[in-house]
Amino acid sequence: MRSAIAAGEVDRFPNGRRARGLPKRSKDRIIAHGQRLVEQAIAEMAKAKKNLPAVPEKPWEEKTVGEKFSANFEDALDFSHEVLNRNTNWEDIELLKLKKEIALAAQSQAIRIRVAELAPRADDSVVERLMRRVAAIRRGEPVIEVEPDEAPITPLPPPLSPA
Repeated sequence: MRSAIAAGEVDRFPNGRRARGLPKRSKDRIIAHGQRLVEQAIAEMAKAKKNLPAVPEKPWEEKTVGEKFSANFEDALDFSHEVLNRNTNWEDIELLKLKKEIALAAQSQAIRIRVAELAPRADDSVVERLMRRVAAIRRGEPVIEVEPDEAPITPLPPPLSPA
């Protein structure tokens, strides 16, 4: 593992210590969970940015709605990260409310995204899937569960005509 870190393949040991200079996590488990979610989202965005070529920035007026949303979302994540990682003064009720609100919002968005990933596709009929499974079982084929976001199931071959 040390050689992988030295070669630059891995940033740190899995489940190792946090990097120096990072702010401490909150003792409140809800806020700490929100901090972890925001840090993960920022790390994924940073990793995705490394793989992309540099593109000159368009003026705000020329951006599409999707580009504007993406820019605002990135700014909101950065702001949330800064607020959640501020030192917690337990007497400052307003800051505590803000931190908790941001943490809960991050958690609810993560749940919504996960639910959307797990939801079946609109064009996928339950009856059709069950009929395919029954036909495969009758043919003696092994039946494998397929997640909705994986490759679609291939259609069944036409039935053999009696000869």
